[in-house]
Amino acid sequence: MIEVRNLKKSIRNGNRIVDILRGVDLVIPQGQFVAIMGASGSGKSTLLGLLAGLDSPSEGEVILDGVDISHLEEDRLAEVRGQKIGFVFQSYQLIPTLTALENVLLPHELNARGDGRNRASALLTSVGLAERVHHYPIQLSGGEQQRVALARAFVLDPPIVLADEPTGNLDSVNGQHVLDLLTVRQREARTTLVMVTHDPDIASRADRQIHLRDGLVVADEMTTHAEPTEVIG
Repeated sequence: MIEVRNLKKSIRNGNRIVDILRGVDLVIPQGQFVAIMGASGSGKSTLLGLLAGLDSPSEGEVILDGVDISHLEEDRLAEVRGQKIGFVFQSYQLIPTLTALENVLLPHELNARGDGRNRASALLTSVGLAERVHHYPIQLSGGEQQRVALARAFVLDPPIVLADEPTGNLDSVNGQHVLDLLTVRQREARTTLVMVTHDPDIASRADRQIHLRDGLVVADEMTTHAEPTEVIG
């Protein structure tokens, strides 16, 4: 589902070149949950941004579901992102002037035909927000906002979901709830999930852990983990 070949990313800082990624090779099959770990500056967020097509590599290739996105024109790249990728951000990234339902519907309105309202409503119900569909983000707690973001990420049934520290702004109880919801939805839909995290407890829930250091993969191992035991709707 995701293939990365000799991926490199460098930026200019004054008179010198800084190498952020120095040659990463990965293959992630359909349905796998992968945790990307590493210290600050290791390149994990840069890698996620390249997988998302939000930045272009200096060298190498990123192939998503058979499409090489490394150097696509912006219009085609936006089309691929809309069809193949769902996003979950640490800071939720909800539009404040839209209700929860409208926020979830937005990817459908931009990238699909027909009426996605029933699908969006069902997803909000599945994350325990059936009574909050007409509330605006400011009327929701942080945990509720992140659950709206989860529903939005899955509204088009994308084959890939990318998550950047999705529990980073939440307390431990809400963080655990959001993680349970995310992993249950991922397994039900057989979505390929790539999550950046610094938390080893969260990473232990993944099928696979990839550790970066100084822009290189230094460890890549399968994980023995327990299934989530309960999800409260």
